[in-house]
Amino acid sequence: MPKLRLSYHAQMRLIERDVDIDNAKRAIAQPDLRKADPYGKIRVQKRIGERTIVVIYSDERFRDRKNEYLVITFYYLDK
Repeated sequence: MPKLRLSYHAQMRLIERDVDIDNAKRAIAQPDLRKADPYGKIRVQKRIGERTIVVIYSDERFRDRKNEYLVITFYYLDK
């Protein structure tokens, strides 16, 4: 499973949106859908049970750490 660093925004949304961090890790590791933007951000989606999680993270991994991602935000598409 990937290691995640959370931006301040992502930390606030984790609490506000009741996101399961393990679901975010699964979405990054095995996405159903992956899209990159020209600004170095990646958007992934993963269907987990009856919900779909969306995670947006930085494409640049930390140089001193393998398999670690900076999460910008995350949310569920449906409740």
